[in-house]
Amino acid sequence: MSREPELSPVPWTARDNAKGVAVVIAFLVVIMLLTAIASVMIAFTLLGSEAFLELGPDGVRDYIASDDFTKYLVIVGLAGTLVLEGAILFTVWRFSVAKYRCGWGTLGFRYVKLRDALRLALVVVGACVLVNFLYAVVVSLLGVESLEPTPLPFDYDPHGASLALLAVLSLIIAPFAEETFFRGFLFTGLGKRFGYSWGAVLSALLFALAHLQMAALVPIFVLGLLLAWLYARTGSLWPCIFTHLFYNSIALLFMI
Repeated sequence: MSREPELSPVPWTARDNAKGVAVVIAFLVVIMLLTAIASVMIAFTLLGSEAFLELGPDGVRDYIASDDFTKYLVIVGLAGTLVLEGAILFTVWRFSVAKYRCGWGTLGFRYVKLRDALRLALVVVGACVLVNFLYAVVVSLLGVESLEPTPLPFDYDPHGASLALLAVLSLIIAPFAEETFFRGFLFTGLGKRFGYSWGAVLSALLFALAHLQMAALVPIFVLGLLLAWLYARTGSLWPCIFTHLFYNSIALLFMI
């Protein structure tokens, strides 16, 4: 981003961004705790009280990690992710729309020509695929940790409800919620305070860290930068959402 983009001014501040990030982290911690508790409760129900107590802490941990319990653990994890995405949207609403009584259009839900949105989305996705390929080559040459995606535990039911829920999450809910938060809310707020170039870098870094995939930190960071550029180029979140959807579609296909 060689020059500052001409984006519509936003009322929220970097302080609102910091509060929003803190709230999302708090939601994440609570959801992780509730997920762990729910997993134990499901194991307790499936095994029965006597068998559950006989396992002991180590036995319970091994059972939860077993193949028999995986399908339940996946459903619990996906449900937790669904709640987290909802929490992300709530956080954006709380510190922007509700606090400053502005419309969702201020976050970037503005009209853009569908053809232009799809064309730019495909350009960014193509650039990201190239970056992923080059990064994988460099990582392989250096002998560092592989970037091969972790296979999904769907051997028990490859066309079932879990896969359907994952597809809805990764292809619809996540692109909408995450682009609203990272580009519509963070990029614009941080850009207002530090300049949009730094806003792009900081929001992309948070975007990469939020995915908790250290092996893919660099490609996701680059994706975040390109999505910020895309938002600055179009002034709309819709091309970013389309791009995120396309990117996740490719990732999901490789994982499956």
